[in-house]
Amino acid sequence: MSALLFPDPSPPRPATARVGVLFPLTGPSAETGMVCRDAAAYAAETINAAGGVQSLGGCTLELVYGDTRSDPRTGAREVERLITQEGVCAVIGVYHSNVGQRVTEAAERLETPVLLSSGIADGLTERGFLYTFRIGPKARYYGRDQVRFLLDLNRLIGYSVRRVALIHENSAYGTSSALAQKRALQNAGVILAAEESYRYDSVKDMAPIVAKVLEAKPDAILMAAYIDDSILIAKALRQAGADIPVIGTAGGMVSSQFIKALGTDANGLFTVAEHSGFLLEGRKIYEAFSERYNRDLTGDGVLAYQCIFVLQDALERAGSLNKKRLRKALSETDMPFGKNMILPAPRLSFDSTGQNIYYDLLILQIIQGRRIPVWPENFAQAKVSDWTAFSGAGGGVHPTEGDN
Repeated sequence: MSALLFPDPSPPRPATARVGVLFPLTGPSAETGMVCRDAAAYAAETINAAGGVQSLGGCTLELVYGDTRSDPRTGAREVERLITQEGVCAVIGVYHSNVGQRVTEAAERLETPVLLSSGIADGLTERGFLYTFRIGPKARYYGRDQVRFLLDLNRLIGYSVRRVALIHENSAYGTSSALAQKRALQNAGVILAAEESYRYDSVKDMAPIVAKVLEAKPDAILMAAYIDDSILIAKALRQAGADIPVIGTAGGMVSSQFIKALGTDANGLFTVAEHSGFLLEGRKIYEAFSERYNRDLTGDGVLAYQCIFVLQDALERAGSLNKKRLRKALSETDMPFGKNMILPAPRLSFDSTGQNIYYDLLILQIIQGRRIPVWPENFAQAKVSDWTAFSGAGGGVHPTEGDN
């Protein structure tokens, strides 16, 4: 009777917090999606083994998976299923920018937080949404750091870049990358020599596009491509004997398939990247992940891994699975670099749009079949190497010896 008159005002603490993990697990980007899925699972296992969410009585994280199939409509249906049928408190994902657009629209309507690990289109966090948070950098950051690196080549190895060409696929990822690159080039006073775009899901031969770009005589090429098209572009450049620096915008160039498909022809190419297993920060995680899952951890995987720790941090501060409280806690995130924040930045915090403010990207170069950080210098594990190894031309620019 007394229990009825004086009920416990505290709701029962949940045994688990269900979290949606939404990536392309089938289709052309399945390899990347599975790495992200496994990285999220590894992070959740680490958190659960350490006692779960302490403010919720040791509540464990239970991941519920969805497959976007690299398709925006499928992604939207899957996020709705995760929210309305699976009862997740938040969703992480999703890799493709065009999929992210539809996923975040659905999640906003359903008032459920989405933590975007990757998907770089600027507009994803520029639509006034309250429930969208992006851990990874946006296109503007990629273009900014690609151009900074190009300009720094003159200081590093005496190579001057005055004219730059762009090659990009024409979905949200490629077009937003190109827009950011053009803005950065204009601000730096660098000439846009040429720009060519294409449909990544139907292109079969990149030789004509590569030929048009090389006719413009650029000093460097910036590209934004997924896996199959990035391989086609690299092969076409190799066949044309291109002897200029080529810098990717992550995407397919950070996939393990890229080097496997090209072999030694990949040597000399550059890509911007979110993280690297060569960095001391997180190296143990790369090694443990590889041993556990028999696959390499990628920058996209690191971002998925980081999302889970950001979510745990927010749940600890929210002390609840209530989505509005969780959203507020996410908006107040301030994680300093350390054990649970391994991104190459002093801290992780969101601005009013939900974008992670602090992020300096890396430039990796493929040297002897390995992607090694070569810029910025405080993160570099090798010096810039001779990219003419890619063209097979010999000669060309010969940077200082001593690469790792």
